[in-house]
Amino acid sequence: MLSGVLAYPIRGSPRFDALVVGGGLHLLAVWLPLLPFIAVAGYLARVLAATATAGPGEAADRPGWRPLGGLFLDGLRLIATCAGYLAVPVALLLVTLGGPLEAVDPTGTTDGIFFIVGTTVSTLLAFAICYPLPAALVAVAREGSLRAAVDTARVGVATRDAGYLVATLLAAGGIGIAAAAYGALNAVALGFFVAFYVEVVAAAAIGEATGRAWERRGI
Repeated sequence: MLSGVLAYPIRGSPRFDALVVGGGLHLLAVWLPLLPFIAVAGYLARVLAATATAGPGEAADRPGWRPLGGLFLDGLRLIATCAGYLAVPVALLLVTLGGPLEAVDPTGTTDGIFFIVGTTVSTLLAFAICYPLPAALVAVAREGSLRAAVDTARVGVATRDAGYLVATLLAAGGIGIAAAAYGALNAVALGFFVAFYVEVVAAAAIGEATGRAWERRGI
Protein backbone atom coordinates (compact mmCIF):
# COMPACT_ATOMS: atom_id res chain seq x y z
CA MET A 1 0.00 0.00 0.00
CA LEU A 2 2.67 2.48 1.06
CA SER A 3 4.79 2.21 -2.08
CA GLY A 4 1.66 2.48 -4.23
CA VAL A 5 0.38 5.67 -2.64
CA LEU A 6 3.84 7.28 -2.61
CA ALA A 7 4.00 6.85 -6.39
CA TYR A 8 0.37 7.82 -6.95
CA PRO A 9 0.93 11.55 -7.68
CA ILE A 10 3.23 10.69 -10.61
CA ARG A 11 1.37 7.63 -11.87
CA GLY A 12 0.35 7.55 -15.51
CA SER A 13 1.47 9.70 -18.41
CA PRO A 14 2.51 12.48 -18.48
CA ARG A 15 3.94 11.75 -15.04
CA PHE A 16 4.39 15.22 -13.60
CA ASP A 17 1.52 17.24 -15.08
CA ALA A 18 -0.73 17.01 -12.01
CA LEU A 19 2.19 17.84 -9.71
CA VAL A 20 3.17 20.89 -11.74
CA VAL A 21 -0.40 22.21 -11.92
CA GLY A 22 -1.07 21.54 -8.23
CA GLY A 23 2.17 23.18 -7.12
CA GLY A 24 1.47 26.09 -9.42
CA LEU A 25 -1.97 26.55 -7.85
CA HIS A 26 -0.39 26.66 -4.39
CA LEU A 27 1.99 29.32 -5.68
CA LEU A 28 -0.88 31.27 -7.26
CA ALA A 29 -2.70 31.22 -3.91
CA VAL A 30 -0.06 33.60 -2.56
CA TRP A 31 -1.67 36.35 -4.67
CA LEU A 32 -5.16 34.88 -5.21
CA PRO A 33 -6.02 32.98 -2.02
CA LEU A 34 -9.46 31.46 -2.65
CA LEU A 35 -9.95 29.98 -6.13
CA PRO A 36 -6.67 27.99 -6.33
CA PHE A 37 -7.41 26.21 -3.06
CA ILE A 38 -10.95 25.33 -4.22
CA ALA A 39 -9.42 23.80 -7.35
CA VAL A 40 -6.88 21.84 -5.28
CA ALA A 41 -9.65 20.62 -2.97
CA GLY A 42 -11.61 19.51 -6.03
CA TYR A 43 -8.64 17.53 -7.33
CA LEU A 44 -8.15 15.90 -3.94
CA ALA A 45 -11.83 14.94 -3.98
CA ARG A 46 -11.25 13.15 -7.26
CA VAL A 47 -8.24 11.37 -5.75
CA LEU A 48 -10.35 10.24 -2.78
CA ALA A 49 -13.11 8.97 -5.07
CA ALA A 50 -10.72 7.19 -7.46
CA THR A 51 -8.79 5.38 -4.74
CA ALA A 52 -11.91 4.48 -2.75
CA THR A 53 -13.63 2.89 -5.76
CA ALA A 54 -10.65 0.93 -7.12
CA GLY A 55 -11.15 -2.82 -6.84
CA PRO A 56 -9.03 -5.14 -4.67
CA GLY A 57 -5.51 -5.35 -6.08
CA GLU A 58 -6.40 -2.77 -8.72
CA ALA A 59 -4.23 0.33 -9.06
CA ALA A 60 -6.42 3.44 -9.04
CA ASP A 61 -5.99 5.76 -12.02
CA ARG A 62 -4.71 9.24 -11.28
CA PRO A 63 -7.54 11.69 -12.08
CA GLY A 64 -7.25 14.68 -14.39
CA TRP A 65 -8.10 18.32 -13.75
CA ARG A 66 -10.93 18.55 -16.28
CA PRO A 67 -13.83 19.30 -16.39
CA LEU A 68 -13.20 22.48 -14.43
CA GLY A 69 -16.84 23.11 -13.51
CA GLY A 70 -17.10 19.79 -11.74
CA LEU A 71 -13.69 20.35 -10.18
CA PHE A 72 -14.78 23.52 -8.38
CA LEU A 73 -18.05 21.92 -7.29
CA ASP A 74 -16.16 18.96 -5.83
CA GLY A 75 -13.82 21.36 -4.07
CA LEU A 76 -16.65 23.36 -2.54
CA ARG A 77 -18.26 20.18 -1.20
CA LEU A 78 -15.00 19.13 0.47
CA ILE A 79 -14.47 22.58 1.98
CA ALA A 80 -18.05 22.65 3.30
CA THR A 81 -17.56 19.21 4.86
CA CYS A 82 -14.34 20.32 6.56
CA ALA A 83 -16.02 23.46 7.87
CA GLY A 84 -18.92 21.47 9.29
CA TYR A 85 -16.73 18.93 11.05
CA LEU A 86 -14.10 21.37 12.31
CA ALA A 87 -16.47 24.04 13.63
CA VAL A 88 -17.09 22.27 16.94
CA PRO A 89 -13.46 21.22 17.67
CA VAL A 90 -12.13 24.69 16.85
CA ALA A 91 -14.79 26.37 18.98
CA LEU A 92 -14.12 23.92 21.79
CA LEU A 93 -10.39 24.64 21.81
CA LEU A 94 -10.89 28.40 21.51
CA VAL A 95 -13.42 28.51 24.33
CA THR A 96 -11.33 26.26 26.56
CA LEU A 97 -7.90 27.76 25.97
CA GLY A 98 -9.06 31.34 25.41
CA GLY A 99 -11.86 31.30 27.96
CA PRO A 100 -12.02 29.52 31.32
CA LEU A 101 -8.40 28.35 31.28
CA GLU A 102 -7.00 31.70 30.23
CA ALA A 103 -7.06 33.00 33.83
CA VAL A 104 -5.58 29.80 35.28
CA ASP A 105 -1.99 29.88 36.49
CA PRO A 106 -0.51 26.61 35.17
CA THR A 107 2.45 26.89 37.58
CA GLY A 108 0.25 26.60 40.69
CA THR A 109 -0.51 23.17 42.16
CA THR A 110 -4.32 23.23 42.02
CA ASP A 111 -4.49 25.51 39.00
CA GLY A 112 -1.82 23.43 37.28
CA ILE A 113 -3.86 20.24 37.65
CA PHE A 114 -7.00 22.03 36.44
CA PHE A 115 -5.09 23.42 33.46
CA ILE A 116 -3.66 20.03 32.46
CA VAL A 117 -6.97 18.20 32.84
CA GLY A 118 -8.91 20.91 31.01
CA THR A 119 -6.56 21.15 28.06
CA THR A 120 -6.20 17.35 27.83
CA VAL A 121 -9.95 16.74 27.83
CA SER A 122 -10.63 19.48 25.27
CA THR A 123 -7.85 18.21 23.01
CA LEU A 124 -9.10 14.61 23.19
CA LEU A 125 -12.66 15.70 22.47
CA ALA A 126 -11.47 17.75 19.52
CA PHE A 127 -9.52 14.77 18.17
CA ALA A 128 -12.49 12.44 18.65
CA ILE A 129 -14.70 14.78 16.63
CA CYS A 130 -12.05 15.27 13.93
CA TYR A 131 -11.20 11.57 13.55
CA PRO A 132 -14.21 10.73 11.34
CA LEU A 133 -13.52 13.71 9.04
CA PRO A 134 -11.32 11.87 6.50
CA ALA A 135 -13.97 9.13 6.13
CA ALA A 136 -16.65 11.79 5.67
CA LEU A 137 -14.54 13.44 2.96
CA VAL A 138 -14.19 10.14 1.12
CA ALA A 139 -17.94 9.53 1.37
CA VAL A 140 -18.74 13.00 0.02
CA ALA A 141 -16.20 12.63 -2.80
CA ARG A 142 -17.47 9.21 -3.83
CA GLU A 143 -21.18 9.96 -3.60
CA GLY A 144 -20.99 13.58 -4.81
CA SER A 145 -23.35 14.68 -2.05
CA LEU A 146 -22.93 16.54 1.23
CA ARG A 147 -25.46 14.19 2.83
CA ALA A 148 -22.84 11.44 2.70
CA ALA A 149 -20.79 13.37 5.28
CA VAL A 150 -23.32 12.43 7.96
CA ASP A 151 -23.98 8.90 6.72
CA THR A 152 -23.26 7.11 9.98
CA ALA A 153 -23.12 3.70 8.30
CA ARG A 154 -20.32 4.66 5.91
CA VAL A 155 -18.39 6.91 8.27
CA GLY A 156 -18.81 4.65 11.28
CA VAL A 157 -17.61 1.53 9.48
CA ALA A 158 -14.45 3.31 8.32
CA THR A 159 -13.58 4.74 11.73
CA ARG A 160 -13.70 1.28 13.31
CA ASP A 161 -11.27 -0.14 10.75
CA ALA A 162 -7.59 -0.60 11.70
CA GLY A 163 -6.42 0.23 8.18
CA TYR A 164 -8.25 3.54 8.30
CA LEU A 165 -6.64 4.38 11.65
CA VAL A 166 -3.15 3.66 10.31
CA ALA A 167 -3.76 5.62 7.09
CA THR A 168 -5.14 8.59 9.02
CA LEU A 169 -2.19 8.69 11.42
CA LEU A 170 0.34 8.35 8.59
CA ALA A 171 -1.41 11.05 6.57
CA ALA A 172 -1.51 13.41 9.54
CA GLY A 173 2.16 12.75 10.26
CA GLY A 174 3.16 13.33 6.65
CA ILE A 175 1.20 16.58 6.43
CA GLY A 176 2.74 17.72 9.72
CA ILE A 177 6.28 17.07 8.49
CA ALA A 178 5.57 18.81 5.19
CA ALA A 179 4.13 21.82 7.04
CA ALA A 180 7.22 22.02 9.25
CA ALA A 181 9.51 21.94 6.23
CA TYR A 182 7.35 24.22 4.08
CA GLY A 183 9.18 27.46 4.84
CA ALA A 184 12.65 26.02 4.30
CA LEU A 185 11.65 24.33 1.04
CA ASN A 186 10.13 27.54 -0.29
CA ALA A 187 13.55 29.16 -0.05
CA VAL A 188 14.21 27.25 -3.26
CA ALA A 189 10.56 27.37 -4.47
CA LEU A 190 9.93 23.67 -3.71
CA GLY A 191 7.49 23.99 -0.82
CA PHE A 192 4.46 24.57 -3.05
CA PHE A 193 5.08 21.39 -5.03
CA VAL A 194 6.05 19.23 -2.04
CA ALA A 195 2.90 20.37 -0.22
CA PHE A 196 0.70 19.28 -3.12
CA TYR A 197 2.56 15.96 -3.47
CA VAL A 198 2.01 15.19 0.22
CA GLU A 199 -1.66 16.20 0.01
CA VAL A 200 -2.25 13.81 -2.89
CA VAL A 201 -0.39 10.97 -1.14
CA ALA A 202 -2.43 11.53 2.03
CA ALA A 203 -5.70 11.59 0.06
CA ALA A 204 -4.75 8.42 -1.82
CA ALA A 205 -3.85 6.58 1.41
CA ILE A 206 -7.07 7.57 3.17
CA GLY A 207 -9.24 6.94 0.11
CA GLU A 208 -7.77 3.47 -0.37
CA ALA A 209 -8.06 2.53 3.31
CA THR A 210 -11.64 3.78 3.53
CA GLY A 211 -12.61 2.00 0.34
CA ARG A 212 -11.16 -1.29 1.63
CA ALA A 213 -13.06 -0.87 4.91
CA TRP A 214 -16.32 -0.43 2.98
CA GLU A 215 -15.57 -3.43 0.79
CA ARG A 216 -15.06 -5.67 3.80
CA ARG A 217 -18.48 -4.65 5.13
CA GLY A 218 -20.18 -4.86 1.75
CA ILE A 219 -20.87 -1.12 1.44
